[in-house]
Amino acid sequence: MNSGLATLIAAACGAIGGGIAALMLPPDKFAWTGFVLLPLFVLLEGCLEQFRMLFGGDRNIARVTLASATVAAFYVAWFALRPV
Repeated sequence: MNSGLATLIAAACGAIGGGIAALMLPPDKFAWTGFVLLPLFVLLEGCLEQFRMLFGGDRNIARVTLASATVAAFYVAWFALRPV
């Protein structure tokens, strides 16, 4: 249950970042989205010690799950909100 909540929070952070990037970056500058994701990954790595306890102490599962949720939600929001 706690790992699901952590994954949901990571996805929400990714969606917020994706929404901001979609509204602020030009639609033809897809490569710039990596720069928006970088602070989210730094935050994730910084808090990974606290998050790994929610995933049974396995740091790698926590990293992969939370990073995947962040990236997936980011690009869903990016493609949904960017102007065409």
